[in-house]
Amino acid sequence: MDVTVLQENLLPRLTAVARVASAKSALPILENVLLTAEKAVLHLAATDLETGIKTKVGAKVSTEGAITVPARLLVSLITNLPPGKVTLKAEKDILTISAESFSSKINGMPAAEFPNLASPGKALFKIPAKDFKEAVTQVSFAAAQDESRPILTGILLKLGGGTLVLAGVDGFRLGEKKISIAGEGLTAVVPARSLGEVSRLVEGEVEIGLAEEGQLFFNAPDFLVLSQVLEGEFPEYEQIIPGNFETKISFSKEEMVKAVQLTSVFSDSGTTIIVFNFDPQKKILEVSSQEAQQGEARLEIPISGEGKKGMIAFNSHYVSDALSALLDEDVTLAMNSSLDPVLLTSPKDKNYRHVIMPVRLQD
Repeated sequence: MDVTVLQENLLPRLTAVARVASAKSALPILENVLLTAEKAVLHLAATDLETGIKTKVGAKVSTEGAITVPARLLVSLITNLPPGKVTLKAEKDILTISAESFSSKINGMPAAEFPNLASPGKALFKIPAKDFKEAVTQVSFAAAQDESRPILTGILLKLGGGTLVLAGVDGFRLGEKKISIAGEGLTAVVPARSLGEVSRLVEGEVEIGLAEEGQLFFNAPDFLVLSQVLEGEFPEYEQIIPGNFETKISFSKEEMVKAVQLTSVFSDSGTTIIVFNFDPQKKILEVSSQEAQQGEARLEIPISGEGKKGMIAFNSHYVSDALSALLDEDVTLAMNSSLDPVLLTSPKDKNYRHVIMPVRLQD
């Protein structure tokens, strides 16, 4: 392989692909990026066997060929080179990088050892990248970090009846976004990390469909992302959301964000609990927290609404995440008892809803 590319064209594509290469793996080939030169194009690919990314950059190809080299090492070298021509030449699993007065050799591995990345099949639907990114941002943080139940680390993608549903749930909270869109039916649970990579990379319009070996593909003008589909049954989360609520209160998102930030300073470092004490008739909600060794904090904000006065406690991080996901300045909180799920919505984004499980307060 003998190819010349511009550093300023190669670096952003290489950096994007290298993100999914494993930092340390029992399979060293997964730490590498695959470089394939053919015709007037340099193809780049990387995978951790869960997520794969392909892209390409225009190049002058003197000799076609392929090699894999450590992704992070190659990124470090290309990052520190000045803009201009860079020559990549592979011989006997060694990649020589040349640019102006600089030269480096990297020990690589044969391209034949690199995992085969599936080819995209028929697209089931298309979606504007802007809408897709917004939806992923609103639901992905609600997916579980703990892999004891792998299905909860994924995001549900469900298309039917002209509506695409994205949902994330970790057993303590739920984020759900609905988008009106035409296309063929689909139900799949995709790792949240994979969708995060898609959201970060795509622009314009995204094609989504089934690839070989039961994978999903996300195709955009500059990148192709392939993702494994998680096995298992995604929770029937609809049944945990009450159909009716005894109390509904509305407040300013900005004021609540400030209240949570100020009061959570005194939350216990292990539990980060904040308490909402509200009275719809008096139109006041008090946000408070206390920590036995440090002190306590309280802040009142105005509210509107109806229902009974009461008290309810939350993990402050869950409240902060939910407020970040709600795109409107006005937020409505709907609840029944202090132990029932709480629904957070905003009037201007009726296609998004967030549910948080409260924390039981000790007597």
